[in-house]
Amino acid sequence: MPIYCGPELALILEHAEALHLARQVAAWQTISADAEARVIPVGGGIAAFTRRDFGRKLNHVCGLGLNDTVTAADLYALETAYATLGLGTEIDLCPHVDPALLPLLADRGYQVNAFSNTYVRALDDLPTLPPHAGRIECRDEVAAAAFIEQSVLGFSVQLSTRPVALLQALARIATQREDTRLFGAWLDGQLAGTAGMAILPSAAGPVAHLYIASTLPDYRGMGVQQALCRARLTAAQAAGCRYAFVTARPANVSARNAERAGLRLAYTKSTFARPAPLPLG
Repeated sequence: MPIYCGPELALILEHAEALHLARQVAAWQTISADAEARVIPVGGGIAAFTRRDFGRKLNHVCGLGLNDTVTAADLYALETAYATLGLGTEIDLCPHVDPALLPLLADRGYQVNAFSNTYVRALDDLPTLPPHAGRIECRDEVAAAAFIEQSVLGFSVQLSTRPVALLQALARIATQREDTRLFGAWLDGQLAGTAGMAILPSAAGPVAHLYIASTLPDYRGMGVQQALCRARLTAAQAAGCRYAFVTARPANVSARNAERAGLRLAYTKSTFARPAPLPLG
């Protein structure tokens, strides 16, 4: 059943996504002993800082401006902090933010450089789904080493590839988080794809964030990710989650898989970016 995503639900989802990002950074701190990795609370959201070569994935702002004010001084502090990493400032902005934030960003030279969709479904009406999807069997029993290896291999052959070091870090982070369950899909007894599900607290009770889903090259187009989506939704409902959500770039494979699994577009976020200042001299 489609659900209306007004400001109240948007706030729940944005806070959950900000918490997800904060926990990614915390896990990276544990894995790497990187004393410079950190999150900074700002304007009701958080700003994440890790390694420069991780790019925007683990170095961006999430949840800004939904239930707190943002000032020019706040933005200047963010821009200065990212500039020390040699990075520009990227802010993923929900459409339900305070409209006063938009001219403030324009005044400081921010421009939209990308979009991302947030998909959600309520789990109270989730139909009973079989544990097997034809030849595909899904279980949350993947060993950490296998999850990391298969996740990196699945993501490394995508059209828009990320650095291998980042792919390894993201997979290792998922295996370290106590809130995340690791799922695998086996096709004819062979591990064909992997995915994660983080159960996060919210004002509406626990919500499930579906993330880090990839399929091995030889098994694409066989329904692996559909099976993993169904398995995680069923597990989220059993865990007492009220909602499940996923973020994806518009019209990519993850977006199509989310829609096929019954998630619906809640809102589209714009990424407001400001490049790092050029060094003097």
